[in-house]
Amino acid sequence: MTRRKSLFSRAKQIYGSEGLGSLLRRGLAFVLSLIFKYQTYYLYKDPLQGLRLPNEADVLPRVHDFAPKVVTTNQEADELEAEGFEFRSQVLNAREKLDKGAMAFCIFVGQELANIGWIALTQEAMDSLGELPCRVDFSDYEAYGGGMWTNPKFRKRGIHLYGMFKRLEFLQSKGIKAEHSVVAKDNVAPQKSNALGGMLPFPGPYAEGRYLRILWWRSWKERPLTHANDMSQT
Repeated sequence: MTRRKSLFSRAKQIYGSEGLGSLLRRGLAFVLSLIFKYQTYYLYKDPLQGLRLPNEADVLPRVHDFAPKVVTTNQEADELEAEGFEFRSQVLNAREKLDKGAMAFCIFVGQELANIGWIALTQEAMDSLGELPCRVDFSDYEAYGGGMWTNPKFRKRGIHLYGMFKRLEFLQSKGIKAEHSVVAKDNVAPQKSNALGGMLPFPGPYAEGRYLRILWWRSWKERPLTHANDMSQT
């Protein structure tokens, strides 16, 4: 799928699930971001070694007929699509991400995409997600998680937390020591759910990142957070 077709498909998906107003706001933000972008972020590094996950029964979503699916290649995505489970038309550059090694963790309700999150185990896979240049030591069994999205139709039903649980379960099965993630400071909901809704003893953000882009020029700076007060002062 070309980038133009991918953008068109994503626009159709936003219009169908969130309405015209959301599509216009997102479209304007996207166009402006091509020229200028400034954003501050919290950086997380969540330890997974020795971590005891809650029972799956305690984090099941409050919906019927849901099905988690892990997709690691476009061939697997083709097979799912043949069964009626389609997500690539709703996710920008999904084919390229899978080709570069990123893994899609999807939750479908019926055959409708309800949630997706991506995991990268290599630098190439992380770069394909278009994420920020935070430092991840993939050679030391670290991973990166990004590109999280929940269909507005299924929000506030535990779908996001269940998707996070399935990703953590997978990473632990692969012997991953820590998962990195980046969350915009003004995006409060993911910050609250980062530790699986308070069920896990994760330490919170370890640094603040500042990203600036003007056309093709880019700047990324990180500042360590030394104590809790930093989060209220930044």
